[in-house]
Amino acid sequence: MKSLKTSAVRITLSLVSRNRKYYWPLLSVPLAAALLMWSSAASAACNFLSILASIGSGDGQVLTPRAIAIDPSDNVFVADQNNRVQKFNSSGVFQFKFATGGSSAGAVVAPSGVAVDRTTGDIYVTDGFPERTSGIVQKFNSSGVFQLSWGTAGSGNGQFLNGAGGVAVDSAGNVYVTDLGNHRIEKFTSSGSFIMSWGGSGTGNGQFSGPQGIAIDTSDNLYVADTGNHRVQKFNTSGTFVTKWGTNGTGDGQLDTPWGVSTDSLGDVYVTDTNNNRIQKFSPTGTFISSCGTSGTGNGEFAGPQDVGADSAGNFYVADTGNDRVQKFGVAAAAPIANAGPNQTVECAGATTSVTLDGTASTPGTGTINSYSWAEGATSLGTGAILNVSLPKGSHSITLTVTDTGGGSDTDDVVVNIVDTTSPVIDCPDDVVVNLPLNSTATSMIVNYPAVTATDGCSSSVNVTSSPASGSVFPIGATTVNASADDGTTTPSTCTFKVIVQYNFAGFFQPVDNLPVVNVVQAGRAIPVKFSLSGFKGLGIFAAGSPSSGPVACNSSDPASDLTETVTAGGSSLSYDPATDQYVYVWKTDPSWAGTCRQLVVELNDGSIHRANFRFK
Repeated sequence: MKSLKTSAVRITLSLVSRNRKYYWPLLSVPLAAALLMWSSAASAACNFLSILASIGSGDGQVLTPRAIAIDPSDNVFVADQNNRVQKFNSSGVFQFKFATGGSSAGAVVAPSGVAVDRTTGDIYVTDGFPERTSGIVQKFNSSGVFQLSWGTAGSGNGQFLNGAGGVAVDSAGNVYVTDLGNHRIEKFTSSGSFIMSWGGSGTGNGQFSGPQGIAIDTSDNLYVADTGNHRVQKFNTSGTFVTKWGTNGTGDGQLDTPWGVSTDSLGDVYVTDTNNNRIQKFSPTGTFISSCGTSGTGNGEFAGPQDVGADSAGNFYVADTGNDRVQKFGVAAAAPIANAGPNQTVECAGATTSVTLDGTASTPGTGTINSYSWAEGATSLGTGAILNVSLPKGSHSITLTVTDTGGGSDTDDVVVNIVDTTSPVIDCPDDVVVNLPLNSTATSMIVNYPAVTATDGCSSSVNVTSSPASGSVFPIGATTVNASADDGTTTPSTCTFKVIVQYNFAGFFQPVDNLPVVNVVQAGRAIPVKFSLSGFKGLGIFAAGSPSSGPVACNSSDPASDLTETVTAGGSSLSYDPATDQYVYVWKTDPSWAGTCRQLVVELNDGSIHRANFRFK
């Protein structure tokens, strides 16, 4: 077999297209067109992590990387135009290289596919060099030591036209290789014995146009990058068609010359949408999930990517072929979800009210929450998952901002209403009792009573009013004072008390003795009941229906006094004697009261009641 030096291959292929760099006449036109289409490829964000390998020919460097495989330990195998396969550990550290340049057994000229048997650790490498006539598929152990090879040039069973494309291994150790020149998939045992093939040139189900990448998921479903038909086809291990997706275009779920394909532990499918310079992710049934990348040389940008591999942690590696590098991406960082708790309505407790803000229901995204910040507008209130703040009466819109160690952040608002639904507590004084000035004819007077007070749990300003006001002129008797306290928010509180203006009544004068003495008198006689109010107050001093009398029990132990002064008036009457400043009420008794006891009740119009007891004989 003809042997080629690495430098000769690179120089020759770079003249065709920087994106190609390999002898693939069948697909050279669409691949060359990729450079012209990069500017229109759809753009999407990627969660870039690192550069696994950059341009060069040294250990850990790559030229035109074309194939990637991940083993169960998340070691990464990369085939590049340095005519070799390199192994990196999960941290991206170079481990060793094998299958170094040449067309002899155990060497490759243009490695186009690499796969790892997840059970044995054996590594399979395919050579895409079109002039290679034997040993197109090669098997190495987990240390990169050559084991065996198979495959010759041609179109028969176990043969390949213009080299081989991608390679994959199922759970039984069977090996699947894309024969892009013959537009088919060939299946072999782990020792290289031909089992079957399927496909053929065309656009129908199970037909292909230069298929390149191939991948097998944990359920042994096969996914084929049907490169020239701009689609992905899914099969079982017997080659039975299951489904397909993708049409030529730049929209989500559309493809332009898809080259590589890989699956992750969840069964999701990653496709290198080569001419659109992006990676698209699909469900196992072909439902579009997301895309990553656009044309360019920056992080998360691509130039004709040709393969992708996903590890067990959800990271994926991209052979950024035209940029001579391998990029590593992680699962898109999930933002935390802030939860400031339910809106609160809190009863006012003074000029400010203590409120507890609780953000503990917030959930982290990538990482753990490391910051809780509370603010009302531009005013910071403090930090902490739980924060006690003092707020004045009114409505407050408070924003919680959380961040996590994954770099994400989120906000949530809580409305705290400090309300005043409790009326003020009003306090009226006890009833106020005053006496008219001595030795006067006044029947009213100015009264200054104690202040009505009120307290409010929220407002320090409470308007207290009372009517009649203190300092008003109050007439004889009881006047109700109505007081109210209004905080301007709730229903005013009210209370009442009485201002009682009374006469200066000093008791009954002779001949009537005051209680507890019992006055003894002849029934039927008229009794002069004398008293003073310290000044003439007019003759309308009795309350309605007064004076009056009624029977009471006679008690022999009560002190008694014979009432000797009586008159023979024809009826009861009231008069005033200015000489003595005494009122005289002549009480006409009834002869039928003989042998009984009665109580005389004198109620004045100031509300006062005065009594005297009598026994009639």
